[in-house]
Amino acid sequence: MHFTIEAQNLIRQHVESTQPVRPWVALDATCGNGFDTLFLASLVGTEGRVVAIDIQPQAIEITRNKLNEEKIGPRVALFCGCHSKLDDYLNSEEVAEIAVSMFNLGYLPFGNKEIITHKETTLLAIDRAFQRLAPSGILTILSYPGHPGGREEQLAIEAWMHVHSHSLHMHRFCDPENAKSPVLWVVRRLEGA
Repeated sequence: MHFTIEAQNLIRQHVESTQPVRPWVALDATCGNGFDTLFLASLVGTEGRVVAIDIQPQAIEITRNKLNEEKIGPRVALFCGCHSKLDDYLNSEEVAEIAVSMFNLGYLPFGNKEIITHKETTLLAIDRAFQRLAPSGILTILSYPGHPGGREEQLAIEAWMHVHSHSLHMHRFCDPENAKSPVLWVVRRLEGA
């Protein structure tokens, strides 16, 4: 299973079934090489917006180039900084709630593998994104336990899910035969939560 494609497919299905009130906003909390940002920019349509964040200038530039090639760059606000500061970026765009949020953790593929997401900032970012999630919204988190720090981050996310289990509905996907398998969480807010 290619978990990034699976996350995108599940988001597309969710959006098609819930039909968020347009225009709506999506968040790519870790834009990396721009694939999820490009997907979200296509999904929100011409009236929607995407807020995309990455701590590495290289990732922002790669993403900007992809968006400009597809001529959908104006739909996306790119921010170079830590995803734990996503409230600042959303506020600067006057965004109160988000319909879709994506996290693809770890390191930038083909980039510096020593620059990784960390459990402390990731948990802050996930918590803030969940608080901003629209009542019919969806949040996906893809983690990679196979790199240094990845297992600790994954365990911290699992603990966060447990603590918040009263207010969310969650599906977890992984390869149970592989201890280093990526893990995809798909989270929806429970009604009234």
